[in-house]
Formats: sequence, structure tokens, C-alpha cells
Amino acid sequence: MFENLEKVGNKNPVLVDSIFTFELLLRFSYPTLQEEKVDRLFGKPWMLRDITYDMLLLENQIPFFILEYLYSLALASNTIPLQHNMVLSMSELTHRFLQNRVYIRPFEEMKEKIKHEGTKHFVDFVLTCHRPLELPQKKRLKTLTIPSATELYQSGVKFENVTDKNIFDIKFENGVLKIPHLRIRGSTEIFFRESHCLRAVSKDVDLLVKSGILESKLPDSEAAASYINSLDLGPILFSRNFYFTDLCEDLNAYYRVPWHKWKASLKQDYFSTPWAGLSIVVAAILVVLTFIQTVCSIMSL
Repeated sequence: MFENLEKVGNKNPVLVDSIFTFELLLRFSYPTLQEEKVDRLFGKPWMLRDITYDMLLLENQIPFFILEYLYSLALASNTIPLQHNMVLSMSELTHRFLQNRVYIRPFEEMKEKIKHEGTKHFVDFVLTCHRPLELPQKKRLKTLTIPSATELYQSGVKFENVTDKNIFDIKFENGVLKIPHLRIRGSTEIFFRESHCLRAVSKDVDLLVKSGILESKLPDSEAAASYINSLDLGPILFSRNFYFTDLCEDLNAYYRVPWHKWKASLKQDYFSTPWAGLSIVVAAILVVLTFIQTVCSIMSL
């Protein structure tokens, strides 16, 4: 589509990267623009994964206005063989390419938000799409840590999988922590690395998988936990302006109540199944009957 790039490659690498990215987005959304034989990019899925990884590295960001400008030039010069009613905006092209790679909501749900907030580059686009539609008020975070999933479960917190495309729409209500479904596989590394949102041990992974929240394509829980923890490269947390301050404080407050742990321990250790609960009841009845028998024996003396 764009020829003689080698003539400007050494002089203007940003322009070359921009043109390459622009053509990649076009070919993805318009398969008719792909090469007739085996396309050099789309015929190699692993190459697309590597390209997506590079596209979402912060140091590789291309200003979005450059891509929009190239698109307008291509449309004005009729170099793209598209009918007028088939033309998509640059935001739509970007959304189509990234949607299934970084868990983005459908474009119709995000269109007004993207238009209102604007787009600086690809990382900013992903951030805009993942930012909750209703943002809580930013507050200062006093405690930088929260209990692990296993610790929360042992204190009586229930985990519930909610059908939401935005993985940051996390809510804690009436002892129930509601988390959107999350799939972990090798190709999602770049998204989680940019998010800095996960910590886990194998027990946490097992618990979240059992709750239907986590879907792991890795060999086992240990591998999934190691994979998650390997993504941490020292994220920066601005504790003075943290969107999930209320969530963290509510979880910590619930965890600190002793009664919640005692109640959860009783239920999980002694009433985890109907048969276990029945055996406890029978044992209690036997103790009461034995006590009554002992009292009656003493009184008959």
C-alpha cells in the first residue's frame, strides 16, 4: 500500500513505524487488503502477538494524531480501495485490533467515551477503554496492602464472577467480592504487565478458578501463580489519588473483624458438606444425651 519506505526509513523512523502500524490496522479490519497468497503478517499469528506486545510498550508509543493524519491523507488520495460506507474511523480500527487482545468492551459502548476523552496513543486508548464507566472518587490510600484471596476467603468473603467486559469493575458488597471473568494465557502477558494488577500464590489461583473468576490456560496453579508474579516490575502506586481506596479499606475492615473469621472457619471446617454438618449435629445430640444420662444417674443415687 505504501511504497519506497526504505528511502525515508533512516531519516524518519517514526514515520516508517507510523505507516507500518497504520497499514497493519487497515489490513486487520479489511481482509481484502491482505496479500492474496500467504500474508507476511496475518499468515503468522505469533508475529501478530509480538507486534501487539511492541505496540503496547510505553516507550514505543506513536502519537495518535499522526495515524489519523495518515488515514486522512490515504482517504483523500483514494489510495485505499474502500467504498464510502465501509470506511471506519481510526478509533474503530484500533478497537477492532485490540479488542480480543486486551479485554475491551464493544466499540458501541465505548464510542462516546473515546470521543469525549480523546486518544494520545495506544496505551492511552487501552486505559480509556478499561477505566470504569462510573469512577469512584479518588482518595488517599492509607494501607498499601490487602489480604490475599485465600485470606479473604478464610475470613468469610465470598467470590462471585460477574459478566463484565471491564476487568476493573470490581465491587465489594455485603461480604461478596464481585470480579469480572479473567483469562490468563501466554498472549495476555503484555496487558497484565501494563496493568500491574495481580499478585497470587497457587492457593489463590485455585480459589479464583473454583469461583469461576479466573480461567487459566497454563499447565497448573503453580505455573499460573509464577506467571502472574513474574509480571511485577515495580509498579508505581499514587496512594494520594487512588480510585480503589474505598474497596481496599472495606476489604481490610471486613478482614479485621474476628467474628467473620470464626463464622467462616466453622462453616468451612465443620459444615462444608451436608454430611459433615449432619455428623456435627449427631455428635452434639450424643453429647447432650450423655450429659442428661449422667445427670439422671447422679440424681438417682
